[in-house]
Amino acid sequence: MKSAKKLIDSLFDEKVRWTEDSNNFNSLKQRLIGDVAAATAFVSYCGPFNAEYRNLLMKDYFIKDLKENEIPVTVNLELTKFLVDAAMVGEWNLQGLPKDDLSTQNAIMVTRSSRYPLMIDPQGQAVKWIT
Repeated sequence: MKSAKKLIDSLFDEKVRWTEDSNNFNSLKQRLIGDVAAATAFVSYCGPFNAEYRNLLMKDYFIKDLKENEIPVTVNLELTKFLVDAAMVGEWNLQGLPKDDLSTQNAIMVTRSSRYPLMIDPQGQAVKWIT
């Protein structure tokens, strides 16, 4: 009985954590549609632009449109973390991809797009990464 009581008492602390995780998961599920819509808009439309204009498009057009249509979306959504995990980014960096955020975004577009991208690569960084 002492062992059973000890087990029940130790699991009670986990109940609080499990309840909190469940609530976080429900919140994540509600925002998933908006997050995916923003991510697909980013991959589809932001390729030819620089980092500044990409951020402008995301905040002032895509996210604003989702909010106007009352579609839940994560506040300050980090697209690079949403679309790819840190291990993959690390692998790309080992393959020669520069470590800046713009290069990571470009790599996401290259690997997640259904069509072949046109790469304007005056410094040869993309060629180095792809080969």
